[in-house]
Amino acid sequence: MSQNPFPPLLLRGQKLLPIIQGGMGVGVSAHRLAGAVARAGAVGTIASVDLRRLHPDLMQRTRKCFDHDALAATNVEALDREIHAARTIAGPAGFIAVNVMRALSNYADMVRQACVSGANALIVGAGLPFELPELVEPTRDVALIPILSEERGVRAVLKKWMRKGRLPDAIVIEHPRYAGGHLGATRLDEVDDPRFDFRRVFDEIKKLFKTLGIADIPLIAAGGVNSFERLRALFDLGASGA
Repeated sequence: MSQNPFPPLLLRGQKLLPIIQGGMGVGVSAHRLAGAVARAGAVGTIASVDLRRLHPDLMQRTRKCFDHDALAATNVEALDREIHAARTIAGPAGFIAVNVMRALSNYADMVRQACVSGANALIVGAGLPFELPELVEPTRDVALIPILSEERGVRAVLKKWMRKGRLPDAIVIEHPRYAGGHLGATRLDEVDDPRFDFRRVFDEIKKLFKTLGIADIPLIAAGGVNSFERLRALFDLGASGA
């Protein structure tokens, strides 16, 4: 950690390398990748979408299943397995996050299972996660990290969460031009809109923190981070991680 040229990312009292591994669904970001990243001192992320595909017994069990609820329950079971397997690789100090899309029909079940299985953080996009604080038991020490793209969404989430007595532990700012994610621009011709530029969004959000009278929350840039130079540029703009 002492050789890291960037300041550490502070999440729930842990000092981490300021790198958050992306959540790539349908079995790409699973326990092997997340566990290895967490073991290295960064944030390893398990993507919660269709993890059953990594478990032959679960696939066999659901081979001819067309029951949506049964399939959803099987993926919740697979998430539990993947978190425990990632923990085995990462060790007790490894920081493991679970990426859950707000748009999933079993979103609440996935959030609750991630908490029960021992995830350190929940990273939630594909919608505005207004109810996320209510889904996490107060006794669970879990970092809550929404994925948003512009000041308008950040403002809406902050105001809702403040009424519930909770603030995000960090906020992922996803640029729709680069991140290929599930929110931000609603049309293809919007992806180049300057309102999504990191410099502009970071400045607007910093002003929002002052307006709301809250301390700065770490901002995590997502999209187009493909070199050390790009990482350095984002830190210069005010990012706390990428």
